[in-house]
Amino acid sequence: MTEDPNLPKLRGKEEEARLRRVLLQCHESAGGLSYVSPTAVYFPTENGVTEADAVFIHESGVYVFECKHMTGEVSGKLRDRMWTKTGDGRVLSFPNPVLQNRRHADAAAVFFGVKREECFSCVVFNDACDISRVEKGGERIWKTGEVQAELFPYLLKKRFSKEETERLMRKAEKAASSADKYAEAHAAGIRDAKQRKKAEKKKGR
Repeated sequence: MTEDPNLPKLRGKEEEARLRRVLLQCHESAGGLSYVSPTAVYFPTENGVTEADAVFIHESGVYVFECKHMTGEVSGKLRDRMWTKTGDGRVLSFPNPVLQNRRHADAAAVFFGVKREECFSCVVFNDACDISRVEKGGERIWKTGEVQAELFPYLLKKRFSKEETERLMRKAEKAASSADKYAEAHAAGIRDAKQRKKAEKKKGR
């Protein structure tokens, strides 16, 4: 039986939804003001928009999440452009999510008008994925089931006032409410980039 080609995307959406449920638990247990985006959030960039799978606003900072649902084992170093996933007898390469999400966090810091060090990049893999061969180097690379415990120490340091946190929450809510409008533009940008790469490969032959 052939696997539904849409299944990986569906599982990815399910993992993003699970991450948001975990973040809501953080929201409930952290105390103070906080907000969890109900959808992906799109931030403007020089080349269009960039997508964060989830955003968590708290008095301690702005947390930008990249969520990955993968089976098998993932390996990669922080400076590598591509990482590798092995499993099911296959070897697949995919863009380094740490570098990817750093760009998301850069765009988020500009959008929210906060210092870059107040905007935290967090990369999250599903619990069944083996990330033991991923270089961490102080980066926030977690499994979904670890997020609440790993995030808790960050939530102890208050960085924003009540008024500033409320401002950030309003901006995040506005961005989330506009997600549908930007989703197609983001998808079109990805399609264009893939077409350019294919054209460049053909020229290089």
